[in-house]
Amino acid sequence: MRLSFYSFILLLLCIQCTSIAKRQEYEDSLRAYKKANLEKAIDFLPTEERKGFIGILERAHLGFLKGETNYKALEKLAEESKERLRFSASRSLKSFFYMETEEGYYASEAEIIYLHILLGLYYVRAGEYEKGKIQARYAGNLLSGEWSAEGQFDDPTLRLLLASLWLSTGSIEEAKVDFRKANQLKPQSGVLRTMANERFSEKEEFILIFGGPGAEPEMDPSVNLNFIRGLRNLKFRQTGKQSALTIVDGGNKTPLVLEKDTLRWYERHLTRDNEISELIQDSKYFQLVSASALKEGTKGTVKITGAVLASATIVALGAGLVYLGAEANSGDLTALGVIIIVSGFKLGADWVATSYDDARRNMRKDLDISDEYRYVRFFPEYVWMGKSKSVLVSPKLQMHPDTLPYTLSPPMGKVKVRFGFFPDNQRP
Repeated sequence: MRLSFYSFILLLLCIQCTSIAKRQEYEDSLRAYKKANLEKAIDFLPTEERKGFIGILERAHLGFLKGETNYKALEKLAEESKERLRFSASRSLKSFFYMETEEGYYASEAEIIYLHILLGLYYVRAGEYEKGKIQARYAGNLLSGEWSAEGQFDDPTLRLLLASLWLSTGSIEEAKVDFRKANQLKPQSGVLRTMANERFSEKEEFILIFGGPGAEPEMDPSVNLNFIRGLRNLKFRQTGKQSALTIVDGGNKTPLVLEKDTLRWYERHLTRDNEISELIQDSKYFQLVSASALKEGTKGTVKITGAVLASATIVALGAGLVYLGAEANSGDLTALGVIIIVSGFKLGADWVATSYDDARRNMRKDLDISDEYRYVRFFPEYVWMGKSKSVLVSPKLQMHPDTLPYTLSPPMGKVKVRFGFFPDNQRP
């Protein structure tokens, strides 16, 4: 029993000592990604967690957009995800599924589903269509799970990605099912409704372009007034410009329709993450709040004490001048003393206010956990989609009036599907 207890303590210490990739470790990779330099984006990925869920999925996602074919690490991760997948229930989400990884990360629903869609697309690129269908079927089951009717996570963008996978395997009817599901989730989308009734052939191409530089978390203390939970709340900010794009191929033009957005992936991630580790995280965060408050309180006390002493010294000097002015019957000296007394009180009040503001800013900075929030980066903020009536020869992306210097991947699959990426954060 004692050995088990010590082993448990050792495990906790190992988890605490595990190096995680923070926002600053991603700066170089994200900078390259925003310039659509996928090769450097991959090269500059953080070395922390590179063998964990986040690192493997990020590398596989960027590698797919770059045209790579090596899926072995992703395949192993997908098999592990099936073994570790857990189903749970909560008061707010009702029910959900998640995966706890060896490195202590809780993979979200969108990340798990996209993992299997992405692996299926890798299989198709390698010509292994049956394996691609297996991954498509598994992802579809997770999206449609009847076990979670009230809390079920479904998403039109994931349905769109799943439909593209079905198309590439030659399963047109299955693809139409997911187009219809996407349209049900987003009934205002005319293009999804059109795709659900469209005819597809080997002489045409379905085009899907990933857009946006990726969402980033930031502190959002306004979400909740509760001191402990409120300061810990985050929100995700998207910066993509949602530009109008066209595919130009010789003299032919294919307009692309913008389908947005994936912000719900991140919002669900935050909610689900809080539900899973609520008590543990609140306990840790309370310790952080207490430590930061003690530190800033101590610093603030020293600063305020110093400000009061300095103010008192100035006031005492002014009082002395008033006394000397009264003894010498000097109105000017008395007036100067009064001015110094008033200034002393004012300076003291200003110094105290400044010390308070500094402590509040420093505490806010200590409690901002957005730099350490763990999630899979580089996912699209939205996608552009379209359908060419003929096989494309040398397609280019065009954002009127400029032709963009970003290449699209070669077409893949039995029904041709072509992917691309445009950061959409600045002009080339």
